[in-house]
Amino acid sequence: MCLMELIIKVIKVKGRDLLALIINTLVIILFYYLLFENSEILYPLCLSIFVILIYFIIEIFKYKEFLKKLEDSKRSPDYSNPYINFNEEEIFNTISSMHKEYLYKIHSLNGHISDRDALFSQWIHNMKTSLTVIDLACEKSILKNGEDNCIEDIKEENTTVKKNLEECLNVLRLDNFSRDYITITCNLKELITNVINIKKRDFIYKGVFPKIKIDENIQVYTDKKWCSYMIEQIISNSIKYSENKKGKKVEIEAISKENTIELSIKDEGVGIAKEDLPRIYDPFFTGNNGRKERTATGIGLYMVKLIGEKLGHTIKINSQLGKGTIVYIVFKKENFIL
Repeated sequence: MCLMELIIKVIKVKGRDLLALIINTLVIILFYYLLFENSEILYPLCLSIFVILIYFIIEIFKYKEFLKKLEDSKRSPDYSNPYINFNEEEIFNTISSMHKEYLYKIHSLNGHISDRDALFSQWIHNMKTSLTVIDLACEKSILKNGEDNCIEDIKEENTTVKKNLEECLNVLRLDNFSRDYITITCNLKELITNVINIKKRDFIYKGVFPKIKIDENIQVYTDKKWCSYMIEQIISNSIKYSENKKGKKVEIEAISKENTIELSIKDEGVGIAKEDLPRIYDPFFTGNNGRKERTATGIGLYMVKLIGEKLGHTIKINSQLGKGTIVYIVFKKENFIL
């Protein structure tokens, strides 16, 4: 807080004292003038002003010290200081009791949330087990009876449900993100290649081809699992919103700069409307494109942004409607991470 703000606050707090001192000064000057002939009022005036100034300088220092104590009291519910007066003690006791009450409520709330998340996680894992059984049954039926469109449809929907359940688990894991990530040096091309292999069927189904331009020596400092998840989400969107035309590509390129490594994932898809761009990271926002795409959930980019922030990566998106989208993931080089 600057000195002027401090003075203004002290004047507001001690406004009545200031008024009383001014009135007192005027009364003294009046009596001095009336009681003594040829009296000089400059002396009592200067004396009074001097007393007022000393008083307010002392109050400014006291108020500054009080603000410091107040700031310290925010950090702990058990704050104590031997150099506090009775009024300050009452204030700090009230703050302390509020601290303890809110900490108790937060602890209780966290307990309820933790129990709920554990319940949901167990429920999702149970559902995934059932889906795995359904998947195996579909495979067995296809092997026994040959190709069957109904079975293929069930298998495809089963895969979609599994993917959505995995999304739910990832959302629940974000609350304990600090326990679930390890940042190490990873080969970026290897990371991208693994994700491409996971999405191989999607590329083939959509008729889209990946084009990778990444030097084999480029290393990034990140968490392998979560970074792969981010890249998979971005590539899934690139495939999903690519037009159904042969020869369309998803270009993946990495550029090493002085302090950063910039990964770009460019598609030749439908693009994003200008009015949708400010909201693309909002949870459950699907935009104009999402309303046309049945599988859109509005979670993907929200998760990408959130995980990127937790890992210290910057996410940028440029898009033109009808021309395509470029998503950038900017990694800090290991030597430049604070």
